[in-house]
Amino acid sequence: MGMMKHTRRGIIALAMGLGMGAVAASPASAQDAVSLRLNWLLSGVHSIFYYGVDKGFYNDEKINLTIGEGQGSARAVQVTATGGDTFGVADGGSVIAAATRGAPVKSVLGIMNTSPYGMSFRADSGVKTIKDVEGKTIGATAGEASMALLPAIWKNNGIDPSKVRILNVDGPGKLVAILEKRSDGILAGLEGQVIILEQRGLDQKVFSFAELGVNTQGLTIVASNNTIENKKDLVQRFVRATVKAMEAAKADPDAAVAAAIKARPEADKALLKAQLLASINLIPSPEAPNLPIGEMAPADWTRTLDLMKSYQDVSTTMTPESFYTNEFVKK
Repeated sequence: MGMMKHTRRGIIALAMGLGMGAVAASPASAQDAVSLRLNWLLSGVHSIFYYGVDKGFYNDEKINLTIGEGQGSARAVQVTATGGDTFGVADGGSVIAAATRGAPVKSVLGIMNTSPYGMSFRADSGVKTIKDVEGKTIGATAGEASMALLPAIWKNNGIDPSKVRILNVDGPGKLVAILEKRSDGILAGLEGQVIILEQRGLDQKVFSFAELGVNTQGLTIVASNNTIENKKDLVQRFVRATVKAMEAAKADPDAAVAAAIKARPEADKALLKAQLLASINLIPSPEAPNLPIGEMAPADWTRTLDLMKSYQDVSTTMTPESFYTNEFVKK
């Protein structure tokens, strides 16, 4: 009889233990496996995402985030559209280009709402205003997105394009060209080559495309339409965690860079910090600088689409609202 009581107690205890285990593994406590495809190899702006992981912002939203480096915005859009990754990092122009060709994607969060495109000239080249580029040589790489917008720059600023020489060089060759005075200037990312040239000690005169009247939507978080429509709660949680990460990186850039260095110990800490600081300056839109972090300005998407129709052979009846949504930022 005593043995039966003991056995019965053991069965009850086992049942209670199994019940507790079932509660611990319930869907409410499960983590969603999410992947984010970056637009390129690790750069300062990407510290935001690594910092979000390090601070537990994604974990708090029940997201187990895996970050993968990329091979350009177009590729990030492609793998996101096909479901290879849950989210991607891509500039607005790449989102429009893909969506007008049928890719089912949309931007759900603005990371940099000012275009990172720019031009850098040697300070000793004599270029003090944009009009001074006439008679000068600019290094550029065939196919780079900002090159397609040069006609808009020339038109907006009264430049005769026949008086500007374009030196066609590969990516690394651009830096060599300006450093060795084979070109007076180069097309340069404000958070990329401009920072590298500063580190090389070059005295520069920098023009941003935005200040020259050709701002386009910068880096965004892109998701597939399927994810947006069928996993709204996941998108909301990811956006909420990323906004927190952006705010935290802005408040403590050193800590954000330290988080990125944990993932890539071989990275250049000073370069990452300089790139991140430049990227933080590009978060607000020049059209609406007081918008909450992450919210995208309609005017930036309208202008980007108009510029692509005028200078990049984009033909579509899709409206600017087809390419982005602020619904997850505003909640």
